[in-house]
Amino acid sequence: MSSELTLKDTVFREFLKNTDFGPSEMADHINANYNSVKAAFAKLAEEGLLDRPERGNYEPSFAGIILNLISRIDELEMKIQEIES
Repeated sequence: MSSELTLKDTVFREFLKNTDFGPSEMADHINANYNSVKAAFAKLAEEGLLDRPERGNYEPSFAGIILNLISRIDELEMKIQEIES
């Protein structure tokens, strides 16, 4: 597994540290292409990790984040069971 984060993961982690950032501010902050960052925000919202209460504004979706973490834990537990059996 690669130790480098995808742009989407970088955007998500940085957004959690700076929730006032929109795509434009985030692109400047991480020195990335605006359109790519905007697409990452849209994908994170589509995946339920961010809410978009109004155009250009995003908020963390705590329920979506927790559900995502539960799913990831379930997947890891299944892998452990496969290895142990």
